[in-house]
Amino acid sequence: MLTGPNSLQKSTYTYVNRNIYISISRGYQGILTASGRCQTSKWIKRFNSGTTLSNNRIYMGDNIVNFYAGQPPLNRVAFQRHCPEKVNAHLKHQSTRFIVFKDFEPLVHQEDTSKPLYLDRTHVDQLIGEGFGSAPAGSSLEAIKANESTRLPSLPALVFLGIDDRENSITNASPAVDHLNPQGAAYFAVDATGNEFKEDALGGQWGNARLSGGAMEAWDAGLFSQARALIDWNGRNKFCPACGSPTYSLWAGWKRNCTTALHSVEGKKPCFSLRGLHNFAYPRTDPVIIMGILDSTGDKMLLGRNKAWPKGMYSCLAGFIEPGESFEDAVRREVLEEAGIEVGPVRYSSSQPWPFPANLMVGCFGRAKDGQKIRLDLDNELEDAQWFSRSTIKTIMSSSEASTYTRLDLQKLDDRSNQSIAAALAPAERKSGDVVGDEGRKNEFTKIPPDTAIAGVLMRQWALGDLDLISRL
Repeated sequence: MLTGPNSLQKSTYTYVNRNIYISISRGYQGILTASGRCQTSKWIKRFNSGTTLSNNRIYMGDNIVNFYAGQPPLNRVAFQRHCPEKVNAHLKHQSTRFIVFKDFEPLVHQEDTSKPLYLDRTHVDQLIGEGFGSAPAGSSLEAIKANESTRLPSLPALVFLGIDDRENSITNASPAVDHLNPQGAAYFAVDATGNEFKEDALGGQWGNARLSGGAMEAWDAGLFSQARALIDWNGRNKFCPACGSPTYSLWAGWKRNCTTALHSVEGKKPCFSLRGLHNFAYPRTDPVIIMGILDSTGDKMLLGRNKAWPKGMYSCLAGFIEPGESFEDAVRREVLEEAGIEVGPVRYSSSQPWPFPANLMVGCFGRAKDGQKIRLDLDNELEDAQWFSRSTIKTIMSSSEASTYTRLDLQKLDDRSNQSIAAALAPAERKSGDVVGDEGRKNEFTKIPPDTAIAGVLMRQWALGDLDLISRL
């Protein structure tokens, strides 16, 4: 049965859409909007039928499916990447589509930059060339392995993303298929950087990755996330970390190998990267924990800001997971380092692939220990951190400008993200003018992350959902 907002307060809310939560507990089924009104109509029908909601999130048991996470993703058929005959057959098929990047920015429609402009083979022929290479007939096993779906360094990066094997684009239902050879349209990502490409003639333009990516429909965003991360990885890893020789692409864009595998260099020993398993040969994903830290009563959330962020923006604390750490360990360490707050119980919430450039955001909730004072002078990363009440955060959320960001704002966030990576790897020496001090520098709180970012999801999940998180921590 459907219930009103008052009855829904005792239910468990699962975040589904930009403005929608689904409540499932004690037999209640309803949809609660961000304004507090319960709605029915087609959303209930589609939820009860087990189909995917058409916008940005779907309900999957207890899982929260965040933006950029497929819904459902392509069938990546990883076992086909090794076979140049199969990936080249996909390349030549008339149903195959290509998502194109230039300087890591996606090709989008001129009329609507939230829509990727997928191209067919005829429009990208000059970038693809002969496709993926293989070893000549009669080659040794070693030579065959070194030539599995290869692209030489002189060619634009080309990545086989997978196959859209959904039977119906509306229901997203998967048909009974031969899992070895699934049927459907294949998708590739191709890098046009440094090449002449007439996007205007195709009705396209290069979209800002954050602006366009964050405005895409859910399925497109999932494909974009995968594609951008792989184009970025191939573009940034053109030299062997072991010996400095150029690298080339194999496994249809999913591995990079030292070019000494293709030809020996007189007077040099074989590169040690050609023996054994090495993590630098495969696409990199860096795990980052991001946490909604609540006070001991559960009535306030700890938020911080960096001085380089857009004016008025506060967000959940976050940081890279270090070697030898669990999610929970990383949460406690980062909060202590950034805000001087000791955290007790920690609970995993959900995760999000974040293609800027290639992170996995691990969302958690944690409960702070009693009687602590915020201090920012330990690692001096934040300009300010404060405890904010649920009512304060809800008031900010009610503003139409709270999650509106300009291209310049996003550039500031990108710059800060790069600085954070550098600081995590090699913290800079402090200067006296940089030290924030115990109390921080107070700023007006007017902006929160959009709900396409997991930080925004964690904040909304707590502030709007009325979740009984404390009893679960």
